Amino acid sequence: MSVEATTASQKSQSDADEQLLIYIPFKQVIKLHSIVIKGPEEDGPRVVKLFVNKENMGFSNVNDFPASDSAVLSPDNLKGKPVILKYVKFQNVRSLTIFVENNQSDADITKVQKLVLIGTTVETTDMKGLKKIEEH
Repeated sequence: MSVEATTASQKSQSDADEQLLIYIPFKQVIKLHSIVIKGPEEDGPRVVKLFVNKENMGFSNVNDFPASDSAVLSPDNLKGKPVILKYVKFQNVRSLTIFVENNQSDADITKVQKLVLIGTTVETTDMKGLKKIEEH
């Protein structure tokens, strides 16, 4: 599965400072393998922290939780090179929160041009399809 969260025509950028907080809920559970975050060389994200299944995070409490994984993005990452995640920590993902702590040049605005999540859906049991086994 490859989910494209934003496109080049729908860029996201910070407004008050360089930090961004992006919350992505999923309709079904996924296993996340890697992430692509594209952005401009100077204003693109630098330090990114990822949180699995944390629904009520805000800028005021983002540092109260340990990140599931974090990355320092290189210029190659900003051009589309995927960041490989600690796969064991991303096996049962119902939601993903991405915290962009700062950008490449410590400017006031951080810009994200494209966000791609790479993974697979988790096969779940369809309880309606189960039939009761008759005793003999």
